[in-house]
Order: sequence, then structure tokens, then C-alpha cells
Amino acid sequence: MRIYLPVTPAEHAALRSGAGALELPAGRSAWAVHASARTDRPGEDPEDLEYDALQDAVHVALTSGPQEDPDRRALVVAGDVPDRAVVESPEEGGAYGIELPAPATLRIAAFHVSELGARAVEADDTDPALLWFDASEGAAALDYAEAPSR
Repeated sequence: MRIYLPVTPAEHAALRSGAGALELPAGRSAWAVHASARTDRPGEDPEDLEYDALQDAVHVALTSGPQEDPDRRALVVAGDVPDRAVVESPEEGGAYGIELPAPATLRIAAFHVSELGARAVEADDTDPALLWFDASEGAAALDYAEAPSR
């Protein structure tokens, strides 16, 4: 299953090293197009559902970071875990929320970084524009996410 995971500071070292996978602890929240999300939206294009799940993860990354840095960018990793590694968690994560009930290995597919910082995204009335980085570009994605934003 493809999941979208806001990156935490604890994962920065692995990204800088070029790791192709992240070891995720039990209880970790993420966002994905799980069975109920598909069932609740019959006829929706699967790519639109993936976009919505990604945007939910970006929103959480922008609103749950350190409040003393309102210009921080969101950094979200897109990756794959076995379907059995996740359980739906709509109470905690909204329509696309999932949780890992046990530790799991996330195989990194790509990184997404918001073009603007949290304050600018909040002032805008559209979904945040995202920059895409290949799975091999974790360090570059992290550098961009940490660079001063507008």
C-alpha cells in the first residue's frame, strides 16, 4: 500500500544517508487510500484519491511542526508498506488516516516538499504546491525543506 508520511526530525539522518527505506515504529500515523476511502468515494479517479491522501499528510506536516517556525515547509515521504501493515484510523487522521499497529519497513518511492512555508500556505486558499523529489534525493528534499521559504 502506498502511504504518505510526514517526516519527523528522527528520520532526517536516514534521509541524509540516502536510505531507500525507513523503519517505522508501531503506532505511527500516516495517510493512504485504504479500502474505506475507496468505498466511500465510488467512481472517484484513483489518482484523485491519492492526491487527497497526500494533501492530508502535507496539511498535518504544516500544522503539527514547531510553531516557533511559521515558515517551515512540509516534507512528506511517499512509500510502500505491505497492506497488512496498516489499519484504518479515521478518528485520528480523517478520511485517509491510517496507523501502523506494529513496526514496519517503508520502501521510499518519492519525497514531496511544499513550495511555500506554513504561514504562506495558510494565507493561500488552494492546496499547497508541492515539489517532487526522487527516492534517491532524500538529502536534497531535506535541504530544500530546511531552506528559508517565502
